[in-house]
Amino acid sequence: MKNIIVTGSLAYDYIFDVNDYFSKYILPDKIHQINISVITDEYKKSFGGTAGNQAFYLGRLGLNPYIYASVGNDFSEYKKFLERNLVKTSFIKAYKNIASAAGFAMADKRDNQIWMYSIGAMKHATKLPLKKIIPLVEDPFVVIAPNDLQAVINYVHESVKLKLDFAFDPAFYVPHLSKELLLKAVTHAKVTFGNDYEIAFIEKKISRKITSLLRKNQVLVKTLADKGSEIFRAGKWTKVGIFKVKTIDPTGAGDAYRSGFLFGYMNNKPVKECGRMGAIAASFAVEIKGTMNLKFNLEVFEKRLNRF
Repeated sequence: MKNIIVTGSLAYDYIFDVNDYFSKYILPDKIHQINISVITDEYKKSFGGTAGNQAFYLGRLGLNPYIYASVGNDFSEYKKFLERNLVKTSFIKAYKNIASAAGFAMADKRDNQIWMYSIGAMKHATKLPLKKIIPLVEDPFVVIAPNDLQAVINYVHESVKLKLDFAFDPAFYVPHLSKELLLKAVTHAKVTFGNDYEIAFIEKKISRKITSLLRKNQVLVKTLADKGSEIFRAGKWTKVGIFKVKTIDPTGAGDAYRSGFLFGYMNNKPVKECGRMGAIAASFAVEIKGTMNLKFNLEVFEKRLNRF
């Protein structure tokens, strides 16, 4: 089996639950001059970031992933947590004079979210080329998750140049990536992830359907929130539903889905099975506040999978 290297952000997440609806605070005719104060009873600080979220679930599934990312002077607690959960941290680079990235989210009663990010030490990810670590990892598979924008661009170019197998997950960076970069990524990635909006945005920018560009061994995964996911491979779309649980907090569900899907993919499972595995992993993420469910492991994962 390949060794997974997860690139992306490592951050502390601060989640504020608003016991109300955002629509109550917004006047549509004043959208150009918003000035809003929102009061919440409490907030939860948790470990997060795309690389951390995905590596956590991959580690709990027994794949022992590497993380390749930049962090700040406040990372020691998070590092110990990752190591306890079977994530390899030797490639993480810490910078002493800056804090790690941080995300601040408000979530209302309909699970709508408003996020604000502080990039912090993540800006140094551009100093971490893949060529430094690839010789140290046998048969690598690279996950290109949201990160510093230039780092995402660099990793696409490097992965193609070095002929690495990789997964491409551009997320909210789609508007900021060039047509040429997006074309290069989706035509070379083994797996491309995106929600329905992101996939449509990519296709608008490249002026063609992604599916028309893919070879038989390439996969396109389109997530559809509570409607499940659709997966394209070898000329065929496959639809997969969700595994229903009570949703407490949707934060991190997308990252968990990607990890579950990649677990199946690395084990050469059919795409429908990979999608089910993604849905199961996501079900654990949404039933807690924060992004990393400590009761999640391979045993409980397989129990839910058998009930799907």
